Amino acid sequence: MTANGDVEVKQSRIPGAGKGLFARKTFSPGDIVVAVDRPLVAELEIDRMLDTCAWCFQRAATNPTERSMAVSMGLPNGSTDIKNCTGCQRVGYCSKSCQSKAWKREHKHECKIISVKDRPDLPPGVRGAIKILGRLKADPKTEITHVHDILNLWPAGDPNGLNEIGAQDKKRLDDLHLLGQAAWHYCGKQNIDGLDPQSISIRLLSNIMTNTFILSSPLDDINLGIGFDPLICSANHSCDPNASMAFNQPRHEIRALRTIKAGEEILIKYVEVTNPFNVRQAELKESYFFNCQCTKCAKGASLPADGFLERPNDLENEYHKLADKLVDQYESRLSKFVIPGNDAKAQRRVAAMHAKACAVLESGQATLDEVKEAIKMCIGSKMWRWTRQPVPLLCRRLLTLYLESGSIYQAFRLGVKLHFEILPALYSQEFYPDRLVNAWAVSTFINVLCGPANQELYQELAQGGLDLRLIYFGFLFYVHDHTPQMFGFDTPVGKVINSTYRQIMAGVSIPEADIRQRIETIWPSLEAVAHNVTISSL
Repeated sequence: MTANGDVEVKQSRIPGAGKGLFARKTFSPGDIVVAVDRPLVAELEIDRMLDTCAWCFQRAATNPTERSMAVSMGLPNGSTDIKNCTGCQRVGYCSKSCQSKAWKREHKHECKIISVKDRPDLPPGVRGAIKILGRLKADPKTEITHVHDILNLWPAGDPNGLNEIGAQDKKRLDDLHLLGQAAWHYCGKQNIDGLDPQSISIRLLSNIMTNTFILSSPLDDINLGIGFDPLICSANHSCDPNASMAFNQPRHEIRALRTIKAGEEILIKYVEVTNPFNVRQAELKESYFFNCQCTKCAKGASLPADGFLERPNDLENEYHKLADKLVDQYESRLSKFVIPGNDAKAQRRVAAMHAKACAVLESGQATLDEVKEAIKMCIGSKMWRWTRQPVPLLCRRLLTLYLESGSIYQAFRLGVKLHFEILPALYSQEFYPDRLVNAWAVSTFINVLCGPANQELYQELAQGGLDLRLIYFGFLFYVHDHTPQMFGFDTPVGKVINSTYRQIMAGVSIPEADIRQRIETIWPSLEAVAHNVTISSL
């Protein structure tokens, strides 16, 4: 059941903004504010088109090590198989049901277009626009409403919107025109009831690509594709959001992070809001073409997210030399990371180190050692604390690489550090998606460590006072307690969590209350493990 009748779209109160999404009733933390069964546009990234279902976005693990690990953890991607569409061989589906739903709604409008031999894979935005145009041509009376809903958004919904993009980033505007024309070309350049589909195509593509959100599975940290929906995309950004988006494959929701009163504007995040002020501002300007004026940004670069442990001009000699080399290497990117200070050269040095770390993050090919070195550079320089970006994001990437390489004990230790020391400092809500996903990952790591292949390690930890089976219950309870507030138990991730909880508890003779009491006694020892994870022990 959706809650869309409890919100309305009207003029935002944010200076310079257009429409916004507003609550028509009071929402409590965890309440569903908006829900759509599937975003109007949901497109896989090109490198995910053959290992992820193009309808529900369930991914199949194709790497043998990852697949084996996923099976041992009870994760869906360990048993999911993707079969290619026999028509185009360009996209796949996890079931006949998903294939049928996709064909009826959209794939029939693109199958022949993308099946052309030697035609390169089309970008997600182009495929989305092709499907919208195809649906409009097939059923103009029904689909014209969707088209108008899309075109009413910024930038095409503003007479000067596209010109504003061109003034700030001419290449971006040229790319939008080129991709829009490509979608029109691939659709056959045909008119639709006297409308100009070329103009519509460019405007559709511009609005879709300027308002997209990332689609990723709650069970891993892999970017699966992009989503766009006029209602969801009516929500404006704040670096101190009162709501969060959750992708439940294929259902998409906005849930309240805190109490939202009737008449209050619903605000979500467009970028990582735990980044420093300058980084947030630069990313919003680059991707969404506005300067954020939210309550958090009004404080400028004065929050803990912007501060360093030491003064940049006190950088030790070893890192001083490294930073000087990085300044030359990342000269074109430094403005995004520089925090104004008395010593401009010192600020540029730490900015260069930040740029280097972010380059590692942005690289899809970064190795485990490269990510570890980036963390060691930040922490070892004594500039960064573990809770200052980009260290937390690097830690999450490292955890994923540990999992992929089968280094489960290392993943467990790092996951514990994230759970106790890093994530609570970034996200205050215990049901925040990042905290839930990490806790679930740690529980699956522990489950593996309790297996017969790790008995020696299990005994060693037990002798040190760490009962892994009891710790497993601690993380399982944490996730099960808070899942209803962010995902619900009727979602793919919720079903996995609830099924695991019920299965485990069915085999336990000790009352749950007693187990929870025992967990409280061992938790301080586990927290000590988190604090003992240092750069030398990564």
